[in-house]
Amino acid sequence: MSKLKRRTFSQEFKIKIVQLKLLGNMKTSEICKMYDLDRQTIHRWVDEYNKHAEIGMSGKGVVPGRDLEIYQRLKELEMENEILKKAEAYFAKKKIR
Repeated sequence: MSKLKRRTFSQEFKIKIVQLKLLGNMKTSEICKMYDLDRQTIHRWVDEYNKHAEIGMSGKGVVPGRDLEIYQRLKELEMENEILKKAEAYFAKKKIR
């Protein structure tokens, strides 16, 4: 008995499917039928895209190591930036009083 080989999809294909879903021109069920995909797969790809943009949409659904490091560093810097903005606003209010 042979096992079924798991299908893999390119980053470009995943992004195309995500764009079809996000543009709202087609229902998820229509995309599933047209491309022979499972509804959960499409929703997972949309979630990955929303979390990681195109970095998370690699061929096998795994974020490559170097890109992951860059992504994590970007998130850290964004968080630091938000903290600095809040501190700046806080001290600006203190100065006015």
